[in-house]
Amino acid sequence: MKDQSITLTNRQDVYRRVDKFLGENLQKKFRLNIVEVKTGRSLSANRAYQSWIPEISDILALTIPEATRYIKLTFGMPILLADEYMGPLIGEGLNAKGYFQLSYEQQMIEMESLPVTRLFNTKMHKRLRDDLQNHFGAMGLNLDYKG
Repeated sequence: MKDQSITLTNRQDVYRRVDKFLGENLQKKFRLNIVEVKTGRSLSANRAYQSWIPEISDILALTIPEATRYIKLTFGMPILLADEYMGPLIGEGLNAKGYFQLSYEQQMIEMESLPVTRLFNTKMHKRLRDDLQNHFGAMGLNLDYKG
């Protein structure tokens, strides 16, 4: 059986998968290990993305806080909402609060308090960096990072 992440929200699904797996392999013995998974972005990945914000704000003629909100809304939200696990959770919550009916300007204001990139896993954060590099690279902005 492949490694499974267990969280409070998906634990019943994981239990069902384990039960099914064991039921299909009645004659075999297995060992179950539960190990804490520490996830998060590397500091260098965070620093790379954040170090680009002044350059991005210059090219967009925005303040640094405005550019940060723009990146969260324009690049981060689509990544978050497209995620198989996080998308439905975040999308349903935002929809219930009427977020998607807000104007673009109101959504930008909401980005001040909405966590977006803080919810990213490593794969999502890499996609954000790649998307920023591709988008702003097409505008002539060279965003480099090591990582």
